[in-house]
Amino acid sequence: MKRVSTMALGLMLALGTTTLAVQPVAAQKEKKQKEKPASYSPAVRAALAPAQEALKANDLATAAARIAEANAAVQTDDDRYATGNLTYELGRLTKDNAKLAEGIDLMLASNKVAPEQLASFYTSRGKLAYQMKDMPKAETSLEQALQAGSTDPDILPVLVEAKNANGKLGEALALLEKGIKERTAAGQPVPVEWYGRGINLALAAKPATPELGEAAQRLTQLWVAAYPTKNNWRDTLMIYRDLNHIPADIELDMYRLLRTIGGLKGERDYMDYISATYLRFPAEASAVLTEGVAAGMINPAGNRNLQEIADLTKGKVAADKAALNAGIASAKSAANGRSALSTADAFLGYNEWQQAIDLYKVALAKGGVDTNVVNTRLGMALVRAGQKDAAKQAFAQITGPRAALAKYWTIYIDKPVAG
Repeated sequence: MKRVSTMALGLMLALGTTTLAVQPVAAQKEKKQKEKPASYSPAVRAALAPAQEALKANDLATAAARIAEANAAVQTDDDRYATGNLTYELGRLTKDNAKLAEGIDLMLASNKVAPEQLASFYTSRGKLAYQMKDMPKAETSLEQALQAGSTDPDILPVLVEAKNANGKLGEALALLEKGIKERTAAGQPVPVEWYGRGINLALAAKPATPELGEAAQRLTQLWVAAYPTKNNWRDTLMIYRDLNHIPADIELDMYRLLRTIGGLKGERDYMDYISATYLRFPAEASAVLTEGVAAGMINPAGNRNLQEIADLTKGKVAADKAALNAGIASAKSAANGRSALSTADAFLGYNEWQQAIDLYKVALAKGGVDTNVVNTRLGMALVRAGQKDAAKQAFAQITGPRAALAKYWTIYIDKPVAG
């Protein structure tokens, strides 16, 4: 299996290429009679009157020349707002982003934009800057839009891209994660592309850092909670494995989650799982082998090593299971919980969930075992036995290297696989 750096997530990375529709900036409402009359300098007034008539007549060349004259003569804030307004209109008619941006900048510089319109002005300015690849201006303007109370849904993904382009990937990912959580909490759908883009930005960063890896992992958790398909789960768990370089015992429990979800895919998944279990847990290895053959992913007839494993596990299962009942009494009388843990693990491989649950609890009570390992396996058995609340309690006790895997199990409990 390819590692993270080249893994195909199968996600649309649309945020960086989406064409943004910049809405026309609304002209200011008529001043109330009690407000101070506008103050235009004579040269600006003389230039803008014919410019406005030229715009109405669609004589854009004349309008552009007169607006340029007004711009050169600007003195007052009213001059700036009026000139900016017509400059924006010229840009709209000519589809000239530079003119649109110039017009917005003039109006904002006039301090004449009504407070309730500031969010719209900054939003439009930020989107224009993004289209024009002026990322510093895009970032500044969109942050000002948010401060002014903008609720435009395009702001967050564009601001994420701008921050990343400005060398602020950590800030970009934190903003994206915050936005996803806020939309989720408000019951609003989050586009799947948001998750994919964030994960890919974090994984592709050079140099890679633990902080970026943790950000990618958190985003995968949010992703499968929102879109819990088998393929998404598999990609998520492969990212988790490769980011953390997990040891073999945690990787086995990861594969157990993937199998529970129904997400094993391809020969490598089945072979890795079988190789990790056939010596210690022959019944589990045999069951996985049978499932892989049925899925058309593996074929012992064409694989000598696999056929040898199939023959070995078949021969060991009967004797292994016969020893389990004797193991129960030994585990319960032992001075510590190690025997109970190993016997419980064996029962887990036979899908004997309640026996495994009982013995994991014995192991915890007697002590002398890694409680994080025991609670992981106890939680797994409880999930398979349908005792989901108790499973979540077990997973909640886990700390250290297994905590992330416990989080994934908890997400699986709360968000059933969708297909």
